Amino acid sequence: MSAVRHGLRRRVVAACALSTLVTAALFSALALMFAYTVEDSGLRRQLVQEEEHQLKSWNARGKLATPMRGFVTLHTSSATFPADLRRQLASARLARFDARALGPELVAGGNEFFGEQGRHYHVRVISPGGRYAYLVAEVSKELVVRRRLASLLGFIGWLSLAVLVCTLVLANWLARRATAPLTLLAELVSNAAPGRLPDNFASQFPDNEIGVVARNLEQSMQRIADFIEREQHFTRDASHELRTPLAAIEGAADLLSGQSLTPQGADQLQRIRTGAAHMSQTVATLLALAREELHERVAEQVMLLPVIERAIVDFAFLLDGKPVEVIVTVPAGARIEGHRTVLAIVVSNLISNAFSHTMQGEIGVHLENGALVIADSGPGIAPGLRARLFEAGVKGEGSSGFGLGLSIARRLGERFGLGLRIEDGANGGVRAILRFQQNS
Repeated sequence: MSAVRHGLRRRVVAACALSTLVTAALFSALALMFAYTVEDSGLRRQLVQEEEHQLKSWNARGKLATPMRGFVTLHTSSATFPADLRRQLASARLARFDARALGPELVAGGNEFFGEQGRHYHVRVISPGGRYAYLVAEVSKELVVRRRLASLLGFIGWLSLAVLVCTLVLANWLARRATAPLTLLAELVSNAAPGRLPDNFASQFPDNEIGVVARNLEQSMQRIADFIEREQHFTRDASHELRTPLAAIEGAADLLSGQSLTPQGADQLQRIRTGAAHMSQTVATLLALAREELHERVAEQVMLLPVIERAIVDFAFLLDGKPVEVIVTVPAGARIEGHRTVLAIVVSNLISNAFSHTMQGEIGVHLENGALVIADSGPGIAPGLRARLFEAGVKGEGSSGFGLGLSIARRLGERFGLGLRIEDGANGGVRAILRFQQNS
């Protein structure tokens, strides 16, 4: 039996890892946004304090004061702005540098500008006494987040990796613990065979959904075991009860064939022998399908020619009185890998069909492209039967069989890796093609 795969456990661990990565990415993005927002809010608050300081000085002394912070400069005209800030304002289409127009446009266009060589400006417009003035803060040295962005990203990355490793360890432990009952149940099922179905195993599973599945599975396996036991008893009894009288019939028919009979008696004897042969073949095929141990046997190297010759000898009586020539061109050393019993049953079925339906001409048995071909010169396949050829109970006119041979032979072949195809011959008749891997 194949080993139980742990795909469910891996999917649980992968889902936990993916959710952790997504959460870590979102957390990192939110953390950076929060850091930038807090930093920007702090700078804005400092400019607000500078504005309050200037307004208080104007109201007290009628003039503007020196800014409290060294990175803040006071300008009464945009002409005194740093050169890179003026160029930035110009590129932002704030080209009118008179005080009255620039104030509203700065408010409308925002108050944060990127200068050259890493400089970063915050501009706040104030209007003491109805006149515009400007507080310009060059904050590049105050931007803690930007200066430490690499180390901050490294810290977040290592923290995310540590969280991911912990999550994987925890997820693997939880997945192993959660799927352990399922793994045990899968091993029980995969190791089950018709002769050794597990029983009384549901009690070792927890009383949850898995336990419910285990109990129902135990009941189903018990019913299957009972059915297999009944089938095995039937197979054994049928083998004895059917084969014994058939052997007696065939033996009596062989004895009668050596005696002088009237034409009518000879014809009736031929019918008895044909019917007994078909019945023996059908019983052998049904028993092969029912016996599970046959399927479990390891394939072996089978000499093909002896199997063909045995079938020809067994059903040679079907050609009695017919001007039919059987031509076998299979090499003596031809071998195939398969089950000897199954191959003998299928080949016997095909040869007996060819013998039964060929009234004159020849029957050829040969290898063609790795397949065994049995071609007869009979009437061929009736158009109405072609589509239903492998259905149970379907048989041609004049057939003395039960209409089960091809149906059962195909099922038997499919079960044991033999491909069976029936087609019209190029010059009439039927070609039965049995495909298998040939090792010559």
